[in-house]
Amino acid sequence: MSNGNWKPLALVCGVAALAAALLLITISGLLMLPRRGWLTFAALCCLTIAAGRFTVRVSDAEGTGQSHKSIADSLLIITAMLYGVAPAAILAGIDGFNTSRRTGKYERLAFATAAPVAATAVAVICYTALARLFMAHTGAISWSDAPLEALFFPLFVLTLVQYGLSTLASAAYSICASGHARFHLSRESLVWTAVTQLAGAGAAALFYHARQSGRFPFLTLGLLMIGLVHLLYRFDRQRVAEAKHAAAEKLQHMQEIADLHMNTIESLAIAIDAKDQTTHGHVRRTQIYALELGKLLAIKDDELLALRAGALLHDIGKLAVPEYILNKPGKLTAAEFEKMKVHTVVGGDIVKRVGFPYPVEDIIRFHHEKWDGTGYPRGLKGEQIPMVARIIAVVDFYDATRCDRPYRVGMKREDSLALLQNMASTSFDPQVVAMFVKHIDFFDNLIAAQDIQEQVQSHAEAMTSAAPDAGLAADLLGAPDSDDSAGFRSIVEAQREVFALHEIAQTIGSSLNLQDTVSLVASKLRAIVPFDTCVIYLVDERSGKAVAAHVAGQDADAFTHRRVTLGEGITGWVIANARSMCNSPVELDLVGVDEEIAARIKGILVSPLIREDGAFGAITLYSKTRASYTNEQVRLLESVAQHAATALNNALTFERTKESALTDPLTDLPNARSFHLMLEQRLAECQRLNREPLTVLSMDLDAFKSINDTYGHGVGDRLLAIAAAVIKRQLRQMDILARYAGDEFVAIMPMASADVARMVADRIRTAIEAHQFPVRTGRSTQIGISIGIACFPREGETVEALINAAGRNMQQDKHTRRLNPTATTGVLSAIDALR
Repeated sequence: MSNGNWKPLALVCGVAALAAALLLITISGLLMLPRRGWLTFAALCCLTIAAGRFTVRVSDAEGTGQSHKSIADSLLIITAMLYGVAPAAILAGIDGFNTSRRTGKYERLAFATAAPVAATAVAVICYTALARLFMAHTGAISWSDAPLEALFFPLFVLTLVQYGLSTLASAAYSICASGHARFHLSRESLVWTAVTQLAGAGAAALFYHARQSGRFPFLTLGLLMIGLVHLLYRFDRQRVAEAKHAAAEKLQHMQEIADLHMNTIESLAIAIDAKDQTTHGHVRRTQIYALELGKLLAIKDDELLALRAGALLHDIGKLAVPEYILNKPGKLTAAEFEKMKVHTVVGGDIVKRVGFPYPVEDIIRFHHEKWDGTGYPRGLKGEQIPMVARIIAVVDFYDATRCDRPYRVGMKREDSLALLQNMASTSFDPQVVAMFVKHIDFFDNLIAAQDIQEQVQSHAEAMTSAAPDAGLAADLLGAPDSDDSAGFRSIVEAQREVFALHEIAQTIGSSLNLQDTVSLVASKLRAIVPFDTCVIYLVDERSGKAVAAHVAGQDADAFTHRRVTLGEGITGWVIANARSMCNSPVELDLVGVDEEIAARIKGILVSPLIREDGAFGAITLYSKTRASYTNEQVRLLESVAQHAATALNNALTFERTKESALTDPLTDLPNARSFHLMLEQRLAECQRLNREPLTVLSMDLDAFKSINDTYGHGVGDRLLAIAAAVIKRQLRQMDILARYAGDEFVAIMPMASADVARMVADRIRTAIEAHQFPVRTGRSTQIGISIGIACFPREGETVEALINAAGRNMQQDKHTRRLNPTATTGVLSAIDALR
């Protein structure tokens, strides 16, 4: 008996007290027995003890034995018919003790002894009252004279009352001992205990008739009846045992099939999850979170089973979503998001055909519904959303935000939980969120115990204690993985490699933007080759050095502005020689990097980006956890670099073409087309900022044609380039200078008033007129410049109006200077006219 469970003890005490009271009340009947009656009673006691071996076990619906019924019931009944209440009750107590003494529990033994005494005493009292009534009608004076037919109905009542009270007492004790609210007797136990009871009553009637008539064949018939019933029970018990064994084997087989189905589901889930190239452990972690959260929320058993399967299959509908949408590095368009949303419907339809006996379909179909009704696919709101779907929604969101995805980096736990709590009552069930946040330490400890990390690695770490040789490393094969999931990991890794290489080949050239291309290369590379920092270097044609075009991973700031001289360091050597290299002393490539960062880097792998004229860059991977890379990883990086080189070369070509379309190749200044675009943008900004002032300068070199005619166009081109540099130095940092046409330059001066423009124009004229422009070896010349000014909005509010006004003022200045060379400038008069 468990501590504090006083109910069974109280019941035992109550029944024992009742039995004792009934015995005291009826003990006089036992004391009045004659000597011969005492001998017969003693013989009946011995027979009762011997009959204790032949019992029928009374069990509940679950098959748990609660009490026993023996074939001694006939002896109890004949004793009641012959000697009254007390002898029959004592005999019942002996039988109860004898059949239950093997339980070894004193409390149960006391109850099994007292309960039959009380039940038999009450039953015999009822029998005695009825028997007296029936004997009065037959004229019998004593019990020995009473005919058997007068005792049939009282005998039936005796049997029914004694059986009913015994059964109820056993049920009451079982309820008190187990704490269950209800007790269910098995149908077979009820039938067989009733049969033995009736057999005992029939045998007792035959024994009584044999004693009354002296005809012993009736005694033999009674014994045969008892023996036959007991044999039938033994056969049935054997049949029941065989049926239970068969049921246990069937249950075990069903459990094995269920485990097989769940393993199949898990394998399918892993294959589906491999489509997402960054989180192949997502479904495993989601399953652990969901099951434990469901237990804390006390959901039904069938819902727990649904969570177990549904957590694995909740993204099965993503089979219908193209991979370029699943792993798109940027924000989805409206059309792409609509395509993504079909995965809940498709997944629900797939699972519906399976016919799960628990609500797995609800999870797959509704785990993107939101608490405020703004989710999909049906817009369910609040408790309309099934509880299992609400649980999956919370844990799926938490784990997804904790992992790196192509379109964003993973969050820290505190940030993810804060976001989850912020979205409670809008996107998620607040009760589920509160329970999840409260027990997050417990959940994450379970994840850690099963060696499932938040940031899932695509490859097992290959570490070696020996110093690696320089150059390409041999394959490093670790010990065989004895983990049952090793096969799954190998399949996932192979799938991730195929997917990554396929996507690189298919989508890496989809954008001609250089930054988009290098970002995509780095994000796809992470799925197949491990690294802590990835740097993509491109050779700058002007400086001849390799410049870091993109840095991904840790310590990005330390590598962002790196410039590597070709032939120097590991990266410089790889570019100069167009060959991959790994496992060399990493410090050779970290000259100039912060010593604290450099000390943590253990391994390096570099592969060149090659085009027809040689290498034009490199992909450099740094690792803080591995001292060497394998040949297989070198092969993978070279495969990526091969695809990336084509895409990056196309992007560079496009950038150069774009630049040449908007840049003057002689002066490296924006050309006329670019000037128009920039001026339109600046004017729009001025309009938004309460018509902020802006000035346009139009500048033309004086007598430049004579320089071309005298010294040639080559000298003239060099003079234009020098003049452009001189003018640019005189402008403010925010001003924009462009070559408009021939020897004409234009400038945009944002937020410049007329006074500021006049001051800058004077500075430009002074610098140009004072500069000595070389035309021959040892010879130089001086030139002048005419400048016109147009201010927004006074002289125009459009590009054409301002350019035309500035051009007119420049021509006026040139004309004035030609008529009066000593004049300081015609610009002054033009500016004064604007006041």
